[in-house]
Amino acid sequence: MDEGRWASGRWQVKEGRADAFIERWSEWLGSTSQRVAGFRSAKLLRAEGDPLRFTSIAEWDDDSSLKAWKTSEGFRENIESCKELCDEFLGGDYDVAASFSAPSAVRS
Repeated sequence: MDEGRWASGRWQVKEGRADAFIERWSEWLGSTSQRVAGFRSAKLLRAEGDPLRFTSIAEWDDDSSLKAWKTSEGFRENIESCKELCDEFLGGDYDVAASFSAPSAVRS
C-alpha cells in the first residue's frame, strides 16, 4: 500500500484576517492541484475552539513530488503571502506512522 507523503502546516492567523487567509490558501492549493504533478489532495482545517487557528494537510504521491512542489515557481511567494496574514506558522513534511479506516458498514 502506497501511503504517499504529507506536508502540513499550523497557522495562527491574525485577528480579522481569517477570510483573507482562507481565500489565499485556497487559491494557492487550487493552482497547485492543476499544475504540480504528484499532488493528491489538500485540506484546510479550522480549530473549533479557536477560529484563528488552522491546520493544513496536503498529500503527495512521493517525496520527489513534494520536493518538486516546494521548489516550483510561485511556491515561496504563495507561502509568504499566506504567512503575512499570520502571527505564527509551523510547517513540516511527514510519513504515515499509522493509519485506520472504518469498514464501509460502519460509515453508513
